[in-house]
Amino acid sequence: MTARNLSTRERRLVLAVGGIAFAFGSVFLINLFLETRNQLQTQLRSKTSQLRAMRALARQEALWKKRDAWLLAKQPKLDNQDSAGVQLLSQIKDAAKKHQVLLDHPEIGSPDQRGDYVSVSVGLETKSSWAAILAFLHEVQTPEQFIVIEGANLKIDDQDHTQMRGHFKIARWFAASATAKQIP
Repeated sequence: MTARNLSTRERRLVLAVGGIAFAFGSVFLINLFLETRNQLQTQLRSKTSQLRAMRALARQEALWKKRDAWLLAKQPKLDNQDSAGVQLLSQIKDAAKKHQVLLDHPEIGSPDQRGDYVSVSVGLETKSSWAAILAFLHEVQTPEQFIVIEGANLKIDDQDHTQMRGHFKIARWFAASATAKQIP
């Protein structure tokens, strides 16, 4: 069938269906174009932000090399993974005694390989005054010791409102070494 054989009514119907199909196709293509454009703009903003961050890090290369050298020189090595937790607990007990912090239920965790370092942790509960716990935490967590508070929960003691009860997970981070990489 050709256009010459179609009646006027059929021609109008073909034109209407063709026009509607063209309109839907155009809307679909415009929508697809706008979505793609928005995705590309979002990616461009993200990549531009990443580039700015990389340039900032590159400008500070000397600082990062200096920090890496400090870290390699100062971070303790894990010589004996069996005694590391005991040594950490002993150090924590000494600091607690010095600041009049009572320790309850100490638990020594097993060494945990975490990328570039090995974490040896101790879980414990404390009871002390607010000032004492602050002094204790200040002494325990210094950069040179590589001791961190991985978890803490403090609340006022129910029986004595002048005392604080705390549950802490305190860890020492050791440099990953040949011995540490064997930890499962």
